[in-house]
Amino acid sequence: MPLDKSDAFCPYCGQKNSSKKLSIFHLIEEFLSSIFSYDSKLHKTLATLILKPGKITRDYVNGKRATYTNPFRFFLSITILYFLMISYSSDFDQANNTINESIIKDSLFIENTVNSLKKTIISENEKNTIDSILKKYSPKREINTTDPPSVFFEKLNEKLFIKRMYEKTEYFYEDIQRDKYFNYDNAIDQLKISPSIENRVTFNIAKSAHKTYHNPGSFFANLISKLPFIIFFFLPFYSIFIWIIYSFEKYQYIDHLIFSFHTQTLFTLLLIVCLITKWAFNQDLHIIAFLAFLIYLYKSMRGFYKESRIKTIVKFIYINTIFLILATISIVTIVLVGIYTY
Repeated sequence: MPLDKSDAFCPYCGQKNSSKKLSIFHLIEEFLSSIFSYDSKLHKTLATLILKPGKITRDYVNGKRATYTNPFRFFLSITILYFLMISYSSDFDQANNTINESIIKDSLFIENTVNSLKKTIISENEKNTIDSILKKYSPKREINTTDPPSVFFEKLNEKLFIKRMYEKTEYFYEDIQRDKYFNYDNAIDQLKISPSIENRVTFNIAKSAHKTYHNPGSFFANLISKLPFIIFFFLPFYSIFIWIIYSFEKYQYIDHLIFSFHTQTLFTLLLIVCLITKWAFNQDLHIIAFLAFLIYLYKSMRGFYKESRIKTIVKFIYINTIFLILATISIVTIVLVGIYTY
């Protein structure tokens, strides 16, 4: 409904009574505000999070939510900021260059280069000379077999699943290194083997692994860009294990989840401080930051759950053990999936 000029805000939706034209700066300010909550909430959230471990979670679950920034959005904003800083400061191209320098000294690179000469306009005698050189100096396969590919793959079907998946991947990988084929259909035709889901999967793994090896910097840059969202979905699983050890207490699962997001936000802030210190003073403070976080986590557990020191220490050890196990499984899974889909 239309507002009177004396009304500063709409009584129904709270919108400010303003007819001022929008500008690009207004839109940018509104966008940043929606992500980072640039108002008094941010200052209050940061101050309480840093200076009073556990209090921000206790206040939030007790209903004092208007005072603080939403923990899920705040965590995601800080984490995205950190990984943007990581991406800016990391020289991923240098990793690619280092690998490429070692590749050009590799015998397979030399073999591929010599093979490419055969496709140029040279005499038959020169081609025969190249063939004799390749036959004498080409590196042998890691898989020791003299069988034709069709026979080799047929024999593999008699082996255990993991064993044959590994050997098929290795076989495809070595052929891809030699530039024998570039896609699955071409590989099937050249090797004269039957198409199957298993063969396609192992070929894709081999191709992705080859691409990752030759462009590690690009791979890790791609992986890092996804990490904020991966961590965001990792914490709910981690919070289940916190819920288990406090299952007889008065807290609900969502309370433990908020606690996890608050503590991990603080950890990310410590990493940002480490990164800034590295830029400004060329000092690596990651070990100090890690120790500081362990102390902070213990104090947060004491501040939020209000248990005795002995109980807190036991649960502190349990929580960190579970975190390391889940983090290791997650990292391995993320890297493997990243390689397969890269």
